[in-house]
Parts: sequence; structure tokens; C-alpha cells
Amino acid sequence: MYYFLNDNMQFSKSGIEHAEINRLRLFKKHHVPAKIVTRIFAMNLHDVMAGAKLADTDLVNLFDFFCGSQHVERHPLMLNEFQVPANAIKTRKDRQVHVMQQGKLLMIIYLRGQSGDEISNVQYFDVNNKTLKMTWWDTRGMRCLEQLFDWDGKIAQEAYFGPDGQVHMEKLHFLNHAGQERLTWRVLNYRGTSWTFSGMNQLTRFFYDELNANGEDNVFICDRTVECAWGLFNMTTPAKKVLHLHNNHVGDSDDILHSALNNNYENALNNWQQWDAVISATPEQSADVAARFGKDIPAFTIPVGYVTDATLAESPVPFQQRQPHLIVQVARLAPEKQQNQSIEAFQQVHAKFPDAELDFWGYANGDMEAQLKAQVAAAHLEQAIHFRGYTTDVNAVYNRAQLGLLPSRAEGFSLMLLEAQAHGLPMIANDVKYGPSDIIQDGQSGILTTDGNVQQLADAMIELMTQQDELADFSAAAYENAKRYSEDAVFDQWQALLNYFEKVPV
Repeated sequence: MYYFLNDNMQFSKSGIEHAEINRLRLFKKHHVPAKIVTRIFAMNLHDVMAGAKLADTDLVNLFDFFCGSQHVERHPLMLNEFQVPANAIKTRKDRQVHVMQQGKLLMIIYLRGQSGDEISNVQYFDVNNKTLKMTWWDTRGMRCLEQLFDWDGKIAQEAYFGPDGQVHMEKLHFLNHAGQERLTWRVLNYRGTSWTFSGMNQLTRFFYDELNANGEDNVFICDRTVECAWGLFNMTTPAKKVLHLHNNHVGDSDDILHSALNNNYENALNNWQQWDAVISATPEQSADVAARFGKDIPAFTIPVGYVTDATLAESPVPFQQRQPHLIVQVARLAPEKQQNQSIEAFQQVHAKFPDAELDFWGYANGDMEAQLKAQVAAAHLEQAIHFRGYTTDVNAVYNRAQLGLLPSRAEGFSLMLLEAQAHGLPMIANDVKYGPSDIIQDGQSGILTTDGNVQQLADAMIELMTQQDELADFSAAAYENAKRYSEDAVFDQWQALLNYFEKVPV
């Protein structure tokens, strides 16, 4: 079994989550047993999975695993099904139902979402109007969590339920001698005994060992090293461990051999000997990793994504049907994606093409959206630059636009570049490590620019917008270029790793 290790899975997915889902589909197509593994408790996890077209058997979550809740028939708890005392008075206020008994607030029932009568959680109060406990139901309608509060209104204990109505896990909140909170986890009545752990990392290690206890030659591919590597490194059962580098592994691309490591990979790379293999997305990164850390760990070069057979079979969008002068950037709103430079360069584009528009697609990190909107307002471009948020139909974005931007200061193997090319969208991207120069054919299917050169970015946009015939040729070349990353071509590169682990004993 191949396990793809992640921390969480949410509706708004980063490139890593998309890469895992696509990898899972590719493995299933070729009958290679695989699952995505997450460790964070989430009441909407199975809705997220359904939205990504994942079956219950495609993902194993730590809490589902120990609570026996991997497969639960969906039956949301509705307001009319919830029992309150016969003499209680219910008053509805927006998405809350206040329940009073003899003039005292007994509980507040919170409804899920923006409409409907599905119950999310219930807050219970004591005679002093202090919170006693909160009971939660997941989106399938199973009571999944109960939180008990102390006199100061802080959570003292959390109990996690299974579909059998029993508590299978506990989280205990303690204060140490310095007044700092310490968390203790317990797994109850599992394999005939109860287990105690002094933190989430220790619980994660136990979880990985239990996944690995089936006696198979399991391979754990670690996609989120900050959250998952400790548990993987400290497993007590033998397993094959693979580091997957999704982004640049150093902080300064100009000094590959001596630069400080990327925070996301620092611990993983400082424990180089813990790995049985390492995956990089491009030949250049594979060479750089070997130059710094040596060749004693087998290295594999495998693109993070691929273009599906269905996408390659689609008819190209006629260039004249694309919205004239529409430019898009599909990426998290984050400092390293440098949307601020896109805005600065676009000012020149808009001055030459008053009908030009720039759409940003993607969720925001921190207050980045507010910062970027302030920059747009200062440039008086609110009518031309739009923040569209996260979308689950990114293909429609690529099919509508004439040009795409990705002026990042660092990249891994950008799924955005690959997806855009597959939909005939010419891209302007910074020629940074790693990926853009592997995906874009400079001067044919897109243009590579220099990081930090905003004028070059503006000039490239203006040139292509001015030469519409040339831009149409770029679009046709992008469609053709994407064929290099077909499902079969990328799986051939995965096959080298699969073959290696078939021959290497644990």
C-alpha cells in the first residue's frame, strides 16, 4: 500500500492536496493500492471528500480510524428531531435556537450553514449561565465530539465518539507548573486496551504504526513534512519512507549549496538518512538536491501533476471566443506569488488597453487580500482588477482568459502552469527554480521573465495583447505542449519508483 501523508483536507485546497488527489487517481487507474492519510479532526471531512470525488476508501483519517467512523450512512440531525424538555420555550434568532426553561437559558442550538434546519452543535449552560459543554455533530449526522468546560470557560476535556455512540478518543487539557497548557491524548478500548500520548505527534506516530501493522510492504510518501515527519521518523514498525519535495527546498536559489533551507523542509532534510527515497519534480531540483545532500538516497524525478486523458481529448477553445484582454492569475494570495507585482505591471497594460481586466483566483493567506485590495484602490483600478476567490471550476477560468500570469519568486512544479497550458492559456511566468522553464516553452507557448523585473512583466503582457495573432499561436502551442505531461507519460516516471520499492525489502 502507498500512503500519501498530509495534515488535513479542506474544500479550499492548495497545490499539494490537488497533487495528492491526482496521484491517487493515477495509481488507481494502474491498480496500484494507495490512500491519502490525514490526521486532523474535521466535521466536514466526508463532504470535502465527496466534493473531490473521493470515496470513503480513498482517504483514511486518524479520528475515523480509531473511532470506527470511516463509513457512516449520512443522516443529518434536524431541528425537529432534537428533544428538549417539554416545558422549554424555543426562540429562533437567525441561525440559533435559544432554549429557555423557567426563565433560565438551558441551551443554544446552532444550525449548520446559511439555510435549513440541520443541527451543527448545541451549547449547554449551568444555572449561573456559564457554558457546561458543547456537543457537535458531523455533516453526516453522527455525534462526533463533546467538549467539557471548566469554571473559567476553557475547554477541560474533549471526547470523540464513534457511530456506536461510545467514546473512542479523549483530549485532556492540563496546566503545567508554569501555567502552560499541555495536551494529553487517549485512545480508548483499542485492541483490548487504552493508550495515552503526550501530544499530537506521538498520537500520529502510533497511527502510522497501526496503518503499517497489516504486514504489507507499505510505502509512506510524506507530502507535508512539518506536520507529518516526526511521526514518520519515530515509527516502531519497519516501513519505506519517501520525501516528496513540492517546492524549492532552499530559501535562496542563488546559493543552492549553502543557503538556509526552506522552513517547510528544514527538519526533513536535516534528517536526510531517515529517508529511503526522495522525489523532486524537475531534473534541475534532483541535481541540486544530490549536489547538497549526496547520492546515497535514491532520487526520482516525477512531475507533481499531469494532464488527464479527458482534458487532452477536449476540443480546443477557438481563440476568438476568449474574452479580449482578460488576464488571470490562479494562485494563493501570498507574498511568494507576488500578486503585488502583477498589479503594478497591469497598470501599464490598462493604460494601453482600457478594457483590459485582471482576475485573481485563489484563497488568501493572512491579510494578503486586504493588502492587495488597498494597492488596487490606490491605483484606482477597482473596476479592472477583481478578486474572485477560490473556485472548483478552474478549467472555466483558463478557457475564458487570453493570458495567464505567475510572477512567483519561487515555485515547485506549478500545477497552475500545467493546467493553464492544457487549456490553451499562454503563460507569463518568472524563470525561477523550479518548474516554469520545464513546463513553458519560452517564446512559443509562453514567456519566461526575470524575478523582480516588473517592467519586463508589463512589456510581455503588452506585447502579447498587441499581437493577437501571435497570442493565438501561443495558445495553439500551449495545447500541443501539454501533451508532454499526459497520464501515461507521468505514470512512466512513477513506475521507476514503484519498481524500485518492489525490489527493496523493508
